[in-house]
Amino acid sequence: MEISHLREFVHLADTLSFKQTADYFYVSRSVISRHIAAMEDALGAKLVDRSNHSVRLTEIGETFYRDALLVLRDYETALEHVRVAQTANARIVRIGYLRNAARPFIVQFVRLMKQEHPDIKLSLVCMEFNELRNAIDDGTVDVALAVDVNPAISRHYRSTAIYTDRFYAIMSKDHPLATLKQGVHIAQLPPDKLLLPDSFVHSSHVDVADGIDELKAQSNTGIEPFFDIDTIYLKIQTEDYIVFSSSANSTVFGNDLVSIPILDIDSTFSVSAFYRNGLDEETYSACHSVLEECRKTLQKD
Repeated sequence: MEISHLREFVHLADTLSFKQTADYFYVSRSVISRHIAAMEDALGAKLVDRSNHSVRLTEIGETFYRDALLVLRDYETALEHVRVAQTANARIVRIGYLRNAARPFIVQFVRLMKQEHPDIKLSLVCMEFNELRNAIDDGTVDVALAVDVNPAISRHYRSTAIYTDRFYAIMSKDHPLATLKQGVHIAQLPPDKLLLPDSFVHSSHVDVADGIDELKAQSNTGIEPFFDIDTIYLKIQTEDYIVFSSSANSTVFGNDLVSIPILDIDSTFSVSAFYRNGLDEETYSACHSVLEECRKTLQKD
Protein backbone atom coordinates (compact mmCIF):
# COMPACT_ATOMS: atom_id res chain seq x y z
CA MET A 1 0.00 0.00 0.00
CA GLU A 2 1.55 3.29 -1.10
CA ILE A 3 1.70 6.37 1.11
CA SER A 4 0.30 8.45 -1.75
CA HIS A 5 -2.80 6.22 -1.86
CA LEU A 6 -3.20 6.59 1.89
CA ARG A 7 -3.11 10.38 1.52
CA GLU A 8 -5.77 10.17 -1.17
CA PHE A 9 -8.00 8.07 1.06
CA VAL A 10 -7.67 10.52 3.96
CA HIS A 11 -8.52 13.45 1.68
CA LEU A 12 -11.53 11.54 0.33
CA ALA A 13 -12.65 10.76 3.87
CA ASP A 14 -12.41 14.45 4.77
CA THR A 15 -14.27 15.73 1.69
CA LEU A 16 -16.48 12.76 0.76
CA SER A 17 -15.93 13.84 -2.83
CA PHE A 18 -14.03 11.95 -5.52
CA LYS A 19 -14.00 15.11 -7.66
CA GLN A 20 -12.46 17.32 -4.97
CA THR A 21 -9.91 14.62 -4.12
CA ALA A 22 -8.98 14.16 -7.78
CA ASP A 23 -8.64 17.93 -8.26
CA TYR A 24 -6.47 18.22 -5.15
CA PHE A 25 -4.01 15.57 -6.37
CA TYR A 26 -4.20 16.63 -10.06
CA VAL A 27 -5.43 13.27 -11.30
CA SER A 28 -8.69 11.98 -12.72
CA ARG A 29 -11.54 10.61 -10.63
CA SER A 30 -11.01 7.20 -12.17
CA VAL A 31 -7.43 7.17 -10.83
CA ILE A 32 -8.64 7.90 -7.29
CA SER A 33 -11.32 5.24 -7.67
CA ARG A 34 -8.74 2.65 -8.79
CA HIS A 35 -6.45 3.49 -5.89
CA ILE A 36 -9.26 3.18 -3.33
CA ALA A 37 -10.33 -0.13 -4.89
CA ALA A 38 -6.73 -1.38 -4.68
CA MET A 39 -6.61 -0.46 -0.99
CA GLU A 40 -9.88 -2.28 -0.37
CA ASP A 41 -8.53 -5.36 -2.14
CA ALA A 42 -5.33 -5.25 -0.09
CA LEU A 43 -7.27 -4.91 3.16
CA GLY A 44 -10.00 -7.35 2.23
CA ALA A 45 -12.63 -4.87 3.40
CA LYS A 46 -14.87 -2.20 1.90
CA LEU A 47 -13.85 1.32 2.97
CA VAL A 48 -16.19 3.52 0.96
CA ASP A 49 -19.84 3.23 -0.08
CA ARG A 50 -20.44 4.97 -3.39
CA SER A 51 -23.60 5.88 -5.25
CA ASN A 52 -24.50 8.37 -7.98
CA HIS A 53 -25.43 10.94 -5.38
CA SER A 54 -23.28 10.38 -2.30
CA VAL A 55 -20.04 9.04 -0.86
CA ARG A 56 -19.67 7.84 2.70
CA LEU A 57 -17.24 5.80 4.72
CA THR A 58 -18.23 2.37 5.90
CA GLU A 59 -17.85 1.53 9.58
CA ILE A 60 -14.56 -0.19 8.75
CA GLY A 61 -13.59 2.85 6.67
CA GLU A 62 -14.13 5.13 9.68
CA THR A 63 -11.85 2.93 11.78
CA PHE A 64 -9.20 2.76 9.07
CA TYR A 65 -9.37 6.55 8.58
CA ARG A 66 -8.31 7.19 12.19
CA ASP A 67 -5.43 4.74 11.88
CA ALA A 68 -4.44 6.20 8.51
CA LEU A 69 -4.06 9.63 10.10
CA LEU A 70 -1.64 8.16 12.64
CA VAL A 71 0.35 6.35 9.94
CA LEU A 72 0.70 9.54 7.87
CA ARG A 73 1.67 11.56 10.92
CA ASP A 74 4.35 9.02 11.90
CA TYR A 75 5.60 8.94 8.31
CA GLU A 76 5.98 12.73 8.23
CA THR A 77 7.72 12.60 11.61
CA ALA A 78 10.16 10.02 10.27
CA LEU A 79 10.93 12.25 7.28
CA GLU A 80 11.51 15.18 9.64
CA HIS A 81 13.93 13.08 11.68
CA VAL A 82 15.91 12.31 8.54
CA ARG A 83 16.04 15.98 7.57
CA VAL A 84 17.21 17.00 11.03
CA ALA A 85 19.74 14.16 11.18
CA GLN A 86 21.39 15.55 8.06
CA THR A 87 22.17 18.75 9.97
CA ALA A 88 25.65 18.66 11.47
CA ASN A 89 25.75 17.99 15.24
CA ALA A 90 21.97 18.10 15.54
CA ARG A 91 20.11 16.15 18.23
CA ILE A 92 16.43 15.32 17.90
CA VAL A 93 14.12 15.31 20.91
CA ARG A 94 10.66 13.87 20.26
CA ILE A 95 8.05 15.81 22.23
CA GLY A 96 4.57 14.34 22.56
CA TYR A 97 2.03 16.75 24.00
CA LEU A 98 -1.60 16.87 25.02
CA ARG A 99 -2.95 19.91 23.18
CA ASN A 100 -5.04 21.53 25.90
CA ALA A 101 -2.63 20.62 28.71
CA ALA A 102 0.43 22.04 26.93
CA ARG A 103 -1.30 25.13 25.58
CA PRO A 104 -0.32 27.45 28.48
CA PHE A 105 3.44 26.92 28.01
CA ILE A 106 4.26 25.10 24.76
CA VAL A 107 5.18 28.27 22.84
CA GLN A 108 7.46 29.45 25.63
CA PHE A 109 9.06 26.00 25.87
CA VAL A 110 9.83 25.83 22.14
CA ARG A 111 11.14 29.40 22.08
CA LEU A 112 13.43 28.89 25.08
CA MET A 113 14.75 25.59 23.73
CA LYS A 114 15.73 27.31 20.49
CA GLN A 115 17.40 30.17 22.36
CA GLU A 116 19.21 28.19 25.04
CA HIS A 117 19.86 24.88 23.25
CA PRO A 118 20.08 25.57 19.51
CA ASP A 119 21.80 22.22 18.93
CA ILE A 120 18.62 20.39 19.99
CA LYS A 121 15.90 20.10 17.35
CA LEU A 122 12.38 19.44 18.57
CA SER A 123 9.98 17.07 16.83
CA LEU A 124 6.51 17.95 18.16
CA VAL A 125 3.55 15.58 17.91
CA CYS A 126 0.10 16.35 19.33
CA MET A 127 -1.60 13.24 20.76
CA GLU A 128 -4.69 12.21 22.66
CA PHE A 129 -4.31 11.24 26.30
CA ASN A 130 -4.22 7.45 25.96
CA GLU A 131 -1.99 7.64 22.91
CA LEU A 132 0.44 9.90 24.75
CA ARG A 133 0.55 7.65 27.78
CA ASN A 134 1.36 4.67 25.56
CA ALA A 135 4.01 6.66 23.72
CA ILE A 136 6.04 7.33 26.85
CA ASP A 137 5.54 3.71 27.93
CA ASP A 138 6.90 2.29 24.69
CA GLY A 139 9.57 4.95 24.17
CA THR A 140 8.25 6.47 20.94
CA VAL A 141 8.54 9.96 22.48
CA ASP A 142 11.40 11.31 24.57
CA VAL A 143 9.30 13.77 26.58
CA ALA A 144 5.56 13.59 27.18
CA LEU A 145 3.73 16.75 28.25
CA ALA A 146 0.68 15.19 29.83
CA VAL A 147 -1.93 15.22 32.55
CA ASP A 148 -0.45 13.54 35.61
CA VAL A 149 -3.25 11.26 36.75
CA ASN A 150 -1.68 7.82 36.57
CA PRO A 151 0.49 7.00 39.62
CA ALA A 152 2.23 4.23 37.66
CA ILE A 153 3.69 6.79 35.28
CA SER A 154 5.00 8.95 38.12
CA ARG A 155 6.69 5.96 39.75
CA HIS A 156 8.47 4.70 36.67
CA TYR A 157 9.60 7.91 34.97
CA ARG A 158 11.45 11.05 35.92
CA SER A 159 9.10 13.98 35.73
CA THR A 160 8.79 17.74 36.09
CA ALA A 161 5.57 19.14 37.58
CA ILE A 162 4.63 22.21 35.55
CA TYR A 163 1.27 23.49 36.79
CA THR A 164 -1.89 22.45 38.62
CA ASP A 165 -5.33 23.10 37.19
CA ARG A 166 -8.95 22.05 37.52
CA PHE A 167 -11.97 21.61 35.30
CA TYR A 168 -14.75 24.17 35.24
CA ALA A 169 -18.14 24.31 33.53
CA ILE A 170 -17.59 26.77 30.68
CA MET A 171 -20.65 28.41 29.14
CA SER A 172 -21.78 31.53 27.34
CA LYS A 173 -22.64 34.64 29.33
CA ASP A 174 -26.26 34.27 28.20
CA HIS A 175 -26.70 30.71 29.47
CA PRO A 176 -29.34 30.32 32.23
CA LEU A 177 -26.73 28.85 34.60
CA ALA A 178 -24.22 31.66 34.02
CA THR A 179 -25.48 33.59 37.06
CA LEU A 180 -24.44 30.81 39.46
CA LYS A 181 -21.00 32.23 40.15
CA GLN A 182 -20.43 30.15 43.29
CA GLY A 183 -20.71 26.91 41.36
CA VAL A 184 -23.08 24.37 39.83
CA HIS A 185 -24.06 20.86 40.87
CA ILE A 186 -23.87 17.88 38.53
CA ALA A 187 -27.67 17.54 38.59
CA GLN A 188 -28.06 21.08 37.22
CA LEU A 189 -26.05 20.41 34.06
CA PRO A 190 -28.01 19.52 30.90
CA PRO A 191 -26.70 16.07 29.88
CA ASP A 192 -27.67 16.50 26.22
CA LYS A 193 -25.67 19.73 25.94
CA LEU A 194 -22.33 18.77 27.47
CA LEU A 195 -18.91 18.47 25.89
CA LEU A 196 -16.32 16.49 27.85
CA PRO A 197 -12.59 15.81 27.57
CA ASP A 198 -13.40 12.16 26.89
CA SER A 199 -9.98 10.52 26.93
CA PHE A 200 -9.04 12.30 30.16
CA VAL A 201 -12.25 11.69 32.07
CA HIS A 202 -12.91 8.09 31.19
CA SER A 203 -9.34 6.87 31.40
CA SER A 204 -8.00 8.53 34.44
CA HIS A 205 -9.97 10.69 36.82
CA VAL A 206 -12.27 8.49 38.92
CA ASP A 207 -14.05 11.31 40.74
CA VAL A 208 -14.91 13.08 37.52
CA ALA A 209 -15.88 9.83 35.80
CA ASP A 210 -18.35 8.97 38.58
CA GLY A 211 -20.03 12.33 38.14
CA ILE A 212 -20.12 11.94 34.38
CA ASP A 213 -21.71 8.52 34.71
CA GLU A 214 -24.59 10.20 36.55
CA LEU A 215 -25.02 12.62 33.66
CA LYS A 216 -24.81 9.89 31.02
CA ALA A 217 -27.55 7.94 32.80
CA GLN A 218 -29.84 10.97 32.43
CA SER A 219 -28.96 11.67 28.81
CA ASN A 220 -31.11 10.52 25.90
CA THR A 221 -28.68 11.62 23.22
CA GLY A 222 -25.34 10.78 24.83
CA ILE A 223 -22.63 13.13 25.99
CA GLU A 224 -20.22 14.26 23.31
CA PRO A 225 -16.44 14.27 23.78
CA PHE A 226 -14.34 17.15 22.49
CA PHE A 227 -10.80 17.20 21.18
CA ASP A 228 -10.12 20.77 20.07
CA ILE A 229 -10.45 23.99 22.04
CA ASP A 230 -11.43 26.07 19.00
CA THR A 231 -14.28 23.73 18.12
CA ILE A 232 -15.75 23.82 21.61
CA TYR A 233 -15.66 27.62 21.60
CA LEU A 234 -17.99 27.60 18.60
CA LYS A 235 -20.24 24.99 20.20
CA ILE A 236 -20.64 27.12 23.31
CA GLN A 237 -21.35 30.32 21.41
CA THR A 238 -23.70 28.93 18.78
CA GLU A 239 -25.42 25.89 20.31
CA ASP A 240 -25.60 26.65 24.07
CA TYR A 241 -23.29 23.79 25.02
CA ILE A 242 -21.53 23.60 28.38
CA VAL A 243 -17.95 22.38 28.28
CA PHE A 244 -15.73 20.82 30.93
CA SER A 245 -12.49 22.66 30.34
CA SER A 246 -9.49 23.76 32.35
CA SER A 247 -9.04 27.24 33.76
CA ALA A 248 -5.77 27.50 31.80
CA ASN A 249 -7.85 27.85 28.64
CA SER A 250 -9.34 31.12 29.88
CA THR A 251 -6.73 32.99 27.84
CA VAL A 252 -8.27 31.45 24.73
CA PHE A 253 -11.85 32.18 25.73
CA GLY A 254 -11.09 35.72 26.89
CA ASN A 255 -14.05 37.56 28.40
CA ASP A 256 -16.62 36.04 26.07
CA LEU A 257 -17.44 33.04 28.27
CA VAL A 258 -18.11 32.25 31.93
CA SER A 259 -16.18 29.66 34.00
CA ILE A 260 -18.13 28.17 36.93
CA PRO A 261 -16.81 25.65 39.51
CA ILE A 262 -18.36 22.17 39.64
CA LEU A 263 -19.37 21.61 43.24
CA ASP A 264 -19.91 17.84 43.38
CA ILE A 265 -16.49 16.63 42.28
CA ASP A 266 -12.83 17.34 42.87
CA SER A 267 -11.71 18.05 39.33
CA THR A 268 -8.15 19.21 40.06
CA PHE A 269 -5.28 17.73 38.08
CA SER A 270 -1.63 18.46 37.42
CA VAL A 271 0.28 18.75 34.15
CA SER A 272 3.80 17.33 34.09
CA ALA A 273 6.61 16.45 31.72
CA PHE A 274 7.64 12.79 31.73
CA TYR A 275 11.05 11.76 30.40
CA ARG A 276 11.70 8.53 28.56
CA ASN A 277 13.82 6.01 30.38
CA GLY A 278 17.29 6.00 28.82
CA LEU A 279 17.18 9.64 27.72
CA ASP A 280 20.76 10.90 27.87
CA GLU A 281 21.60 13.20 30.78
CA GLU A 282 22.58 16.20 28.63
CA THR A 283 19.26 16.18 26.78
CA TYR A 284 17.32 15.53 29.99
CA SER A 285 19.04 18.46 31.73
CA ALA A 286 18.30 20.80 28.83
CA CYS A 287 14.59 19.95 28.70
CA HIS A 288 14.26 19.87 32.48
CA SER A 289 15.83 23.30 32.99
CA VAL A 290 13.66 24.93 30.31
CA LEU A 291 10.49 23.35 31.65
CA GLU A 292 11.43 24.62 35.12
CA GLU A 293 11.57 28.13 33.64
CA CYS A 294 8.11 27.57 32.15
CA ARG A 295 6.83 26.39 35.53
CA LYS A 296 8.15 29.49 37.31
CA THR A 297 6.58 31.76 34.70
CA LEU A 298 3.19 30.09 35.12
CA GLN A 299 3.44 30.44 38.91
CA LYS A 300 4.05 34.18 38.55
CA ASP A 301 1.04 34.52 36.27
